[in-house]
Amino acid sequence: MARSRGVYNRIYTPELWEQVNQENKDILEDFLAEYRQQKKAKSTINAYFQDARIVFIYILKHHKNKSILEMSKKDFRNFSLWLTEDCQMSPNRANRMKATVNSMLDYCENDDEYDYEINTAKKVKGIPRTKIKTNEDNFFFTFDEFIAVRNKLVEMGDLQTAVLWSISFDSAGRRNEIYQIEKEGLLDGNKTNIVIGKRGKRFPLIYLDDTKELIRQYLEKRREDDIKSLWYKEVNGVKSEIDKDTLYNRIVKCSKILSEIRGETVEIFPHSIRHSRLEVLISGQDTRIVDDNGNVKKFDIEACKLVAHHSEINTTSGYLKNHDEDMIDEMFGFTK
Repeated sequence: MARSRGVYNRIYTPELWEQVNQENKDILEDFLAEYRQQKKAKSTINAYFQDARIVFIYILKHHKNKSILEMSKKDFRNFSLWLTEDCQMSPNRANRMKATVNSMLDYCENDDEYDYEINTAKKVKGIPRTKIKTNEDNFFFTFDEFIAVRNKLVEMGDLQTAVLWSISFDSAGRRNEIYQIEKEGLLDGNKTNIVIGKRGKRFPLIYLDDTKELIRQYLEKRREDDIKSLWYKEVNGVKSEIDKDTLYNRIVKCSKILSEIRGETVEIFPHSIRHSRLEVLISGQDTRIVDDNGNVKKFDIEACKLVAHHSEINTTSGYLKNHDEDMIDEMFGFTK
């Protein structure tokens, strides 16, 4: 991830960096700490650090030093124009800068400490010409891919991760919400214990019958213990609860399986599951959910809003692909 230092040296000065909004600096530090915890290469982390400095100095000079979490789609579009027109960056370099912003805001969207629901920067398309693959390309996976990853985890004998993958998908739960699931009573119905979501909302998470069967197999294999949580680790025969980072890493490790299925390198994160679940529901891919005539159900955006426990419909819309053309086709009875 080598970067030319020409643009960096023209924009960055210690004096300007000193003036940058402290919240933006804190977001950057948290984001880089996450990548250090994931054992990313030092060169990669340093490249993100340098790129983020350019981003935040741009915000300082052009957007009154506001928090990056307050930036709009228009703001990020203007940032892309600034990179290519004012800074004369190549499309590839500008897209790499955009990938830095996307990754940082993906982190904020996924982390429970930030009141940030949707990564607005993803709404701005990359600069055309040579395509640069970013985590944006891995943002959604299909229902068939979900099933394939789950089957592989079961085949490997990793029932706990299979349950984690399956219940995360069914519920579209956030990482912190999934972490709160307790094992007691899960086989009695299709809802978990009450969890606490963003802004203090309280609700159970849902899961389908095949996921419940997977939970049953997992609990039978796990046997009795005094740990209330659905999630645990075992070292030298001693079981103990896991922390949120461990749960996060188990999801990230599923990237390798999905990469093998696709035949290309893929990086997914807990928020990838959440977004993909809503996309699967609205596009009618989940063959486990059918109507009275046996047709796969399509959920409207209001239903998806309820599943995601969003307060605003616009937030839900931001989680999904653009389906305007599909809606027009359906309105007028057009067939593809």
